[in-house]
Amino acid sequence: MNNYIIFIKDSESKVITADHVTRELSRQLKSKGFTQYPYPIEANDEKEAIEKLNKQGNEHLNALSEYTGNYFFYCAILVVGLVMAYFLSR
Repeated sequence: MNNYIIFIKDSESKVITADHVTRELSRQLKSKGFTQYPYPIEANDEKEAIEKLNKQGNEHLNALSEYTGNYFFYCAILVVGLVMAYFLSR
């Protein structure tokens, strides 16, 4: 398996083996608007590296939606409780 470094710009991505990434190449891609994904991806080929990156991204989005969903639920209960307390105290 190889380590791949992925550079992302909007819906375009460049997948490069970690051995071939130099500071100059990184600067060139960043000057063209690409952002480097912070972690190397271990995969057999470029296609698998992109698939793993997409899978990680989806897992992170799902975890974030669960996290925010839980807080929204708790906040909604708190607001309902405060409104009920306000009306019952009158």
